[in-house]
Amino acid sequence: MSIIVISADDRAAEDQIGSRTAEITGYGRLEYGLLKEIAAKYDIEEEKLAEALEREPSLLRGMPPKKWYYYLACIEAEVLERLAADKMVTWSLAAHLYVLGISHALRVRILSDSEKMAKAVAEENGVSLQKARKILAKRQRQRVQWSQAAYGQDETDPALYDLVINLGQIDPDEAAATIAKAVGYRKFEPMTYSRKCLANLLLAAKVKTRLLETMSDIDVQSRDGRVIVTTKALRRDKQKKTLAIKELAGSVEGVNFVEVHFNNDIFKEAAQSLR
Repeated sequence: MSIIVISADDRAAEDQIGSRTAEITGYGRLEYGLLKEIAAKYDIEEEKLAEALEREPSLLRGMPPKKWYYYLACIEAEVLERLAADKMVTWSLAAHLYVLGISHALRVRILSDSEKMAKAVAEENGVSLQKARKILAKRQRQRVQWSQAAYGQDETDPALYDLVINLGQIDPDEAAATIAKAVGYRKFEPMTYSRKCLANLLLAAKVKTRLLETMSDIDVQSRDGRVIVTTKALRRDKQKKTLAIKELAGSVEGVNFVEVHFNNDIFKEAAQSLR
């Protein structure tokens, strides 16, 4: 069966429609509650995982980039592991930004009624509608910055989604019913190729998680057990890092071959040569 990935510009709407869609389809659900299990598995504070999904890294908040990428990788690996079972609805875990190229995944974007949101923010914060609109605009800019920093994607770009629903004209129950109907289209039936694509994403995510425990500047791709890792290192450290990567990546179940590539940082190389 298929996968449904829901993203929204409002957490409450995302939760409501995600839950209702799961009820209608009978699919399993993956949402914020999964963070507790991930925290226990990787011995990470649940609050840190939640923060990584909301904010960019910050040394002032005790969230250095290296930790931030590691936390996101842990979430990605666990979500993909569960999505491999199919018949799942997921939201609030950023899956819309990393479940890419999977033809049996229906990706949905929910747009809330902007005026209703502005009125709610105005009432909650005791400010004017004009000020509330500015608050919402700032939140959207921050989300765009976060999604681009985390996955190189603008999550507000409609081209990322198969279906965009505006709640200004459709109520949440109708939206959920529309999603449930759309996922039944033949286009979203699992095929051997799309299942393999998901398996490749999952293996890459597992390897990335393993490597990011101790390394940084890591990009991983996989295909049928063959893993390609791209990273950075000074010339003198390349052999040592290659061996370390191959040892760690090779210990992940399903990996048959590891290939390592380097993106040279010529400025660091030059600085090192002058020492």
